[in-house]
Amino acid sequence: MEQSNHWRIVNQRLMARLLGECTYEGVLSPRHREGDVYELNAGQHCYRFQARRTPWDFLWIRPHTVLRDGAPFSDAVQMILDCRDAFAMTDITLGNFIEEINNTLTGDLLRQQKLAAKTAGQLLDLPPISLEALLDGHPKLLANRGRLGWSVDDLQQYSPEASQPITLRWLAAHRTTGIRTFGTPTPEACLLSAEREVLTDYLSSPDWSLVPVHPWQWQRYIQSQYIAMLQSGTLVDLGECGPGYLPQQSIRTLSNMDEPNRCDLKLSLTVLNTSSYRGIPPEPMAWAPELSDWLATTAAHDPFLCAAGLTVQRELGGVHLPQPHQQGVEGTPYRYREMLGAVWRESLSSKAEPGEQGWIFAVLMQTDAAGFPLAAEMIRCSGLSVEAWLTELFDRITLPLYHLLCRYGIGLVAHGQNLGVMFQKFCPQRVVIKDFHGDVRLAEGDLPTQAGLTESLAQHLPRLPPAHLLHDLYTGHLVTGLRFLSPLLEEHLGFPERAFYQLLHARLKRYQLAHPELASSFAQFDLLRPSMERVCLNKVRFCIGYSDDAARPTPALGPALPNPLHPQNHQPLEICHE
Repeated sequence: MEQSNHWRIVNQRLMARLLGECTYEGVLSPRHREGDVYELNAGQHCYRFQARRTPWDFLWIRPHTVLRDGAPFSDAVQMILDCRDAFAMTDITLGNFIEEINNTLTGDLLRQQKLAAKTAGQLLDLPPISLEALLDGHPKLLANRGRLGWSVDDLQQYSPEASQPITLRWLAAHRTTGIRTFGTPTPEACLLSAEREVLTDYLSSPDWSLVPVHPWQWQRYIQSQYIAMLQSGTLVDLGECGPGYLPQQSIRTLSNMDEPNRCDLKLSLTVLNTSSYRGIPPEPMAWAPELSDWLATTAAHDPFLCAAGLTVQRELGGVHLPQPHQQGVEGTPYRYREMLGAVWRESLSSKAEPGEQGWIFAVLMQTDAAGFPLAAEMIRCSGLSVEAWLTELFDRITLPLYHLLCRYGIGLVAHGQNLGVMFQKFCPQRVVIKDFHGDVRLAEGDLPTQAGLTESLAQHLPRLPPAHLLHDLYTGHLVTGLRFLSPLLEEHLGFPERAFYQLLHARLKRYQLAHPELASSFAQFDLLRPSMERVCLNKVRFCIGYSDDAARPTPALGPALPNPLHPQNHQPLEICHE
């Protein structure tokens, strides 16, 4: 009976996400009936549900209220089949999408079984990496645990929700293999004594580089695709050794479970999860360590960033070993160019000061099994009012990201898994940024030069028009993060969403008034204009399907989005600006 209840819950929640996100992206068009009731005709069936339209032109849906033809319903895959005409997928794409959805439900079920007995307070008492295993996953993507290529055994061994320790495989690659290293490959500070004993002969040799490998990647790809190197002896298998690691939400980034202050490791994992295969492209590795050092130095010397406490999880080094035959095929699928690589990164816990606790931003969007938000529990424990707590959150997180954009032309893809937040007594203290391996871009124009960026970085970092770069902050942080936090605080703490965004507007205007020298940047990166582009992710998968490609997929656009930060989209509310 309990198992059946868990299965019902994960299906209802996925159906609510499907209705909400596909309506947001303009794929589905439910009709408002009366009160909080909406209705969607899907093929020969009629869905009814209770929802509230938020300032984001987004339906916040109560999962347990979804009815199909007047009866309670909890079958997410059948809902997808009912909506197939609106999705406009080919049957080939639909079949693959159903596999991704069933994988997502399987992972959600495992997570729900562990989440069910814990309150918000108990979840916040867990070690951060243990809590991360219980998070919902990417809130915008329907198949956010799709993981095509994994079996159920793989899920139970290697997924975050399984919480099973992973021991790394180690290889030694001779310089004649074409191995590329960046920064400080295999940083000594990241290794434990048990690893050094096994790896010592290769650590000290200039002719060899060490490559840690995810055990699944070794079994599925490396043994066969790099067999020529293994047979020739230029690639040596050193076996498994070292401490246990636990996967973060991104599945390919691992944390040392025994010593959380040790480096995180990001490893190639050729699994299709969310939007792309989770390999590691080599190009950004070349400048990621230098970029993170530059960002850390900039944060330490910029008066505003220093006062806000912006902190950088530096990329320490990386290694990439190409598959030589695939490198000779110009248009080969990108996953074959990213099969074997690793990045060493400082851990979030290593950045904590005495008395601080660090969590990824996604924790703020999480609820316990009863639906109570962890953010609401944090606010209660902090002793602050909702408004005072949010003011600290905006000043310590959103404004530093905005400052990076406007002062330096630096865009970060600032979604909930890419941002860390340091708290003291549950009050936000400072933001911690990471993932400079492909998720940092520059604005076209003069701003990067004014930032004192080195010539090598300025040449290699991708450049985008300011209007595009704005969405690294707007879509990455506001749409993908705050859009899911604000309705939780209205529903559970009675703080209206309109007040939430009016408060954020006030903090942004206060920042702008304090920095008149950036007026031209504020115009270029217009965060407060009446409408914004609506960036869509699920529509991309519906359109492109699952065939291989030489490049990673890019987002699509939906209908124009009324900007909750623009004054004309506010209802009059009394908000203290100081």
